[in-house]
Amino acid sequence: MNLSFDLSLRTDQKLSFQMIQSLKLLQVNAMQLELLVREELELNPVLELAESEDDTIEDDVPSDQVAESSQLDDDEPASAEDEVDWEEYLDDSLEYNRNTDTYEAGQEFYEPSPVYQKNLDEYLEEQIADKKFDEKEILLIKYIIGCLDPDGYLRQPLEQVAEFASVNVLDAEDALSIVQTLDPPGVGARDLAECLSIQLHRAGLDDSVAMKIITEEWALFEKMKIPEIARRLGVEPRDVQAALEVIRHLNPKPGYSVSPDRPSSIIPDLIVEKVEGEWLVMINDKYVPSLHISRTYAEMMRRGSTATKETKQYIREKFNGATWLIRAIEQRRTTMTKVMYAILDKQKVFFEQGPPNLAPLKLQDVADVIGMHISTISRVTNGKYAQTPHGVFELKYFFTEALGQDETGADISTSKIKSRLAELVAAEDKSDPLSDQRIAETLVGEGFVCARRTVAKYREQLKILPARMRLVYQ
Repeated sequence: MNLSFDLSLRTDQKLSFQMIQSLKLLQVNAMQLELLVREELELNPVLELAESEDDTIEDDVPSDQVAESSQLDDDEPASAEDEVDWEEYLDDSLEYNRNTDTYEAGQEFYEPSPVYQKNLDEYLEEQIADKKFDEKEILLIKYIIGCLDPDGYLRQPLEQVAEFASVNVLDAEDALSIVQTLDPPGVGARDLAECLSIQLHRAGLDDSVAMKIITEEWALFEKMKIPEIARRLGVEPRDVQAALEVIRHLNPKPGYSVSPDRPSSIIPDLIVEKVEGEWLVMINDKYVPSLHISRTYAEMMRRGSTATKETKQYIREKFNGATWLIRAIEQRRTTMTKVMYAILDKQKVFFEQGPPNLAPLKLQDVADVIGMHISTISRVTNGKYAQTPHGVFELKYFFTEALGQDETGADISTSKIKSRLAELVAAEDKSDPLSDQRIAETLVGEGFVCARRTVAKYREQLKILPARMRLVYQ
């Protein structure tokens, strides 16, 4: 009785583990899946890279036999090992390759990330290599360079720098002044105001209105109080506006001009194309290695093999793991395809006409269509991208709330309202920019149900400045 309980417990634990792993596999994107598969290739000797790309998936291994074969007790007679018909099991196809519908034609080429790129420290140290400093100065300058953040700022207090380097603060200030003369201009600054003032100084604008704004009226500058700045500096508002244009072209993060803080290249997980009048969804898994089960290890499982019981048990466990991985990858493909087709059906106008023609769509809507739980849909759409005729979009992009209805009774999506809001701001008179209230009134007049607070929220999401900060003086 205890034995039965233990076996049941082990089975439940195994199924639970595989379920967790399946969910994890469903959640990863194409690049992460590639890394996961390559890692499994290293850990599981039964798996190998397939030699041919022309084979199709043939996975007819009976799951009940696989489960039974992995649960044999150590004290079970050797003859019981072969209750599973391993001859038939191993004569099945031993290869896993991508389906023939994998996207191949008309592929885009993605910009490769450089294998090596000179960092900010190296770039700055090269500039002081041929300068005449004594050894102590060189070491202090290099130490300060090493303290800089990737964006070029020194955020560590200078007193701490001096204390750690066993020098006085004046020496540390002298070394920092040298660093601030290096390229790119603005590097070595301790805050944004110092960064901008260094750049203005290097440009020969020490006596400019822009420099006065940065050094004398920083608090008003942060609040964009243009009339107040003009009054305190004794200049016209248009002069302040011109100075702000100069400041706007400065680099607030000079370090990134040497070592850009750019995200990894986006590899779309799905490709949506219209072929001969029909919309097709294809999985872009060309980067995922095709899997092949080693025939050498497979031969050890056949009757008559001289492999020991322990060896067969080990190979059986690895074989089961390989089989599960193959099935999980195929299940991932199937689920992602179903979700994308459901999105395509709900957002047909968008795919035909492009942005901003998104219809209101919720995760639950897709879950109801394909008969899956909403959490599964969330995992599929999180961090995944689809390449469409109108660009590459994250799957989450296609889900948008409804905000009221138009005159015909059709739901209006928030993305459509945001798009119209951006159009209104782009076309406004810069000398008399539209307030949130005026934008709300215009939208209501066009049939959009939108309050002023809603406009303010969407404007902030679109990173559009308030009206007073968009004002341009003539």
